[in-house]
Amino acid sequence: MTAIKLDVNTSIVKQDIATIPNALLEGAEQAIMEAAHLMQGLAQIHVRVDTGSLRDSIRVERGGESMHFRQVRVRAGGYVTNPKTGRLVDYAVIVEIKYPYMRPAYEEVRSQVETIITRICLDEVSKLPSVRT
Repeated sequence: MTAIKLDVNTSIVKQDIATIPNALLEGAEQAIMEAAHLMQGLAQIHVRVDTGSLRDSIRVERGGESMHFRQVRVRAGGYVTNPKTGRLVDYAVIVEIKYPYMRPAYEEVRSQVETIITRICLDEVSKLPSVRT
């Protein structure tokens, strides 16, 4: 457990208090991106490989940049051409059903997400000038 102490005798406390929500939002987004990249790597390890096209298509995508809407996805399919068929790789639900790769990757990351979010959010808040850890 990390303790954060706020020095209320400084003039920057009010400014820091106003920036805490933004610091937490940025920390949470950074944590989610870290977890998504971890999930991407694990999915690439778990996926069955024939040509490697499906594995190479697994990626992290971001969307939404407002305060109220941010989105991170780990996706597979598209952008990569299968050398056997000459077509873009599909997500391959058939492969996922027979040989799961996204679900196991998610399950492995899920237990670490809270730890990642807590660590990064505390780091963001501890950077505020009036905060001492």
